[in-house]
Amino acid sequence: MSDLVDITDAEFERIQSTVYHRFGIDLSKKRTLIRGRLNGTLRKLGYRSFGDYLEAVDTDETGARLTEMIDILSTNHTFFFREADHLDYLVTAALPAIYGGAVDLSETRVWCAGCSTGEEPYSILIALADAFGMKALPAHPLILASDISTRVLATAKAGVYPVSRTREAGDIVKRGYARQLDSERIEMSQEMRRRLLFRRINLMDAEFPFRHQFNVIFCRNVMIYFDVPTRVRLVAAFRRHLRIGGFLFLGHSESMGRNVAGFQYLQPAVYRRTE
Repeated sequence: MSDLVDITDAEFERIQSTVYHRFGIDLSKKRTLIRGRLNGTLRKLGYRSFGDYLEAVDTDETGARLTEMIDILSTNHTFFFREADHLDYLVTAALPAIYGGAVDLSETRVWCAGCSTGEEPYSILIALADAFGMKALPAHPLILASDISTRVLATAKAGVYPVSRTREAGDIVKRGYARQLDSERIEMSQEMRRRLLFRRINLMDAEFPFRHQFNVIFCRNVMIYFDVPTRVRLVAAFRRHLRIGGFLFLGHSESMGRNVAGFQYLQPAVYRRTE
């Protein structure tokens, strides 16, 4: 017999509704995932039912319990240089198009939205360093990396990863981007870490806390958890925060088709703001 606490229809609806309306994530078909992932939390905190746990989440005025819940329910699986063709397009086509020739990274602003545990923003940074050289990278952070989960952001800030996740990036230790901790782990160098700025941002917020627009926005393998109206609303928000002529990269499984208001379709999952 399973020792997992069962979840009622009402409790499931309450959780998935909260997650959808607060964070835009559609878990309406993820009952097994919700039950499985949250059972460990129930046991750890000593709750005998999901109802008791949800009461604690709702009455926690600090928001810590809700943050913990979304941390647990967020799916985070990634690795370095995932969908690497986008990184190649960034350095060989997108940035040269933005600058009309010589690329000036000191003026470049990149937002990596939904950065998970940090493999994607570090991959972008490595691609820039490989293409233009470390000396071309400004000393200040040129990539804003955001996520809703405080847990994954803590991992990203630490910059420590299993070697198995870095294989697609080649020997980043030999190239000076990381140091070997042991046979199974590497740590991103201080030079790389200080060029990233990590922030907790909820993509469902009505407004984002930005004073300036970005040249490039990456939001890959995030919108697969959103329904179509949420995706459309989010792409419209990205357009507002992207400079005219700037580039938007989505995940290959998330392409919005060829007709997206204010954008030119360039290739699957790559768009350029036109107006």
